[in-house]
Amino acid sequence: MKTLKILMTSSFYPPYHVGGACVHVKYLAEELAKRGHEVHVIHSLDAYRIKRDRRGLVRDGNDRGNVHVHSIESHLKMVDPLMAYATGKSPHIQREFERVLASVQPDIVHHHNTSLLGYSVFNRIDRIPCLYTAHDYWLICPTSNLLRNRREVCHRKTCFSCAIVHRRPPQLWRRLARSSLRSAIRSIDVILSPSEYMRRRLGEEIDQKIITMPNFVPSPPSDIADAGRSNYFVFVGMLEAHKGIMQLLRAFEEIRHDRDCGLVIVGDGSLRGSVMQFIERNSLTNRVWYEGFVDNAKLYSLYKGALALVVPSVWPENAPLVALEALSVGTPVVAANSGGLPEIVGKTDERLLFKDWEHLRSILLDFSRERFRPDAIRKVYRNNFSPGKYIDEYMKIARSFAG
Repeated sequence: MKTLKILMTSSFYPPYHVGGACVHVKYLAEELAKRGHEVHVIHSLDAYRIKRDRRGLVRDGNDRGNVHVHSIESHLKMVDPLMAYATGKSPHIQREFERVLASVQPDIVHHHNTSLLGYSVFNRIDRIPCLYTAHDYWLICPTSNLLRNRREVCHRKTCFSCAIVHRRPPQLWRRLARSSLRSAIRSIDVILSPSEYMRRRLGEEIDQKIITMPNFVPSPPSDIADAGRSNYFVFVGMLEAHKGIMQLLRAFEEIRHDRDCGLVIVGDGSLRGSVMQFIERNSLTNRVWYEGFVDNAKLYSLYKGALALVVPSVWPENAPLVALEALSVGTPVVAANSGGLPEIVGKTDERLLFKDWEHLRSILLDFSRERFRPDAIRKVYRNNFSPGKYIDEYMKIARSFAG
């Protein structure tokens, strides 16, 4: 069967990245390359300069096989991605995108996180089919997380004041250039949504074909070392307010006298200082261990050795890769009952979904790993979140447009 030439766009790409969406782009690019497709990825090093002080969980950044990376870098440095954020477009980024497009001449263009590239890259050129994966809520939310005033899931838009609360400049172009944005979105042939929740929320505001396609992660390493710890829960993610790390710490502190277990924290972010202060102030240094940034081998060791991965997100998570990685090694996931998380956790045990912080404390207090068979959890991963299942569906969609 004919192989395809695919051009992907992403504001960030490993190792110059700040979150799971960009890791997904790398996973997808490499899986497609393994199957003989020629994949090109265009990303912005200038965008990474804005975020570089907030390190993500960086995976191996080496290109492999048929993956070709095109990095946008301007002598103006951060000006272009900031312009894309403030106005929705950047002439320099658009020229670079069109240059790569003309050089590669792809069969299909697949957009990912374009928040710092600008919506103008959506505009169809030479009738090349376009896909877009909605890793977050950027199409309908200036802050991308659909968290109104940093406190609750948004069901009533107050974008101007919400941006201020998030300490971001309001994106006035979303109102002033609304018709241009909608026209650009109409150039996308199909939007891929990693969760049914995301599909529903986007469908409330966007009149475009949207298909639910759950995320995937590669098969775990065949040889996973012992974690060197036991009897612990693990948190993996950015140390930011919307990830619920401080609420998790408070819940753990409140059960410390009723349950003998530990908590391992993996990740980094603006709340690192607050996390460390909380641990010290509450004398938790022998119960809570901060690992910071770890490599892939260590990460999977911590997943496999944990009682459970805890995803206490305040924002309506879409389809976090960390949850899928935990399932791939047979580790259950405890998560907030919001966003796309129930679509993942519900495949193992809906009782692991918590509705509030008191409920989370109850789950942690009563949790027993013996109730969960690792082979059954790994089967959930294989049947729903494995590369083969995702790529087969992806290629059906891509070929239906690429011909």
